[in-house]
Amino acid sequence: RVYFLDIGISTSEPNGRLLTCKPDGSDFRELITQLNTLPDGIAIDSDRQHIYWTNMGIPSADDGSIQRCDYSGNNIVTIIPKGYTHTPKQLIIAPRSQKLYWSDREGRRVMRANLDGSEIEVLYRATSSEGTNTPAVLDWCVGIAVDEEAHSVYWTQKGPSKGNLGRIYRMGIEMR
Repeated sequence: RVYFLDIGISTSEPNGRLLTCKPDGSDFRELITQLNTLPDGIAIDSDRQHIYWTNMGIPSADDGSIQRCDYSGNNIVTIIPKGYTHTPKQLIIAPRSQKLYWSDREGRRVMRANLDGSEIEVLYRATSSEGTNTPAVLDWCVGIAVDEEAHSVYWTQKGPSKGNLGRIYRMGIEMR
């Protein structure tokens, strides 16, 4: 099956959804509705049959979170509660280490935790715009990829919309 999110901003009240269908588009189903927290990133753990997703929340409120459910959309669990990540965007599961990695946009961080939400770590925090005239948007972390074989984490920093200033960074997985 294919699992995907609808951020839900096409109406006056946010109504995010977790959806699924077969690869040919048939058997379309809504697994979860009324995700009023701006769901954005999704990762599938096929070994445990879990679906993880990020909730950006209200960027000015610093209330992002990460949740998971089973393949049926039941047993929703908040694994990273509000207050631990600002605006989580894309996320990925590193299969060898069984860690969840994500980019925290307004938090300007790259983070990881165990799949149960324990051992939350900040791997990278952008600091270049603090105390300068550089707009914070240049430091917003959005995309994420992990290459466990090469011991590397890659992420994107957004830059202004259509400003051609976005960047891709890399660092070692192990914190020094």
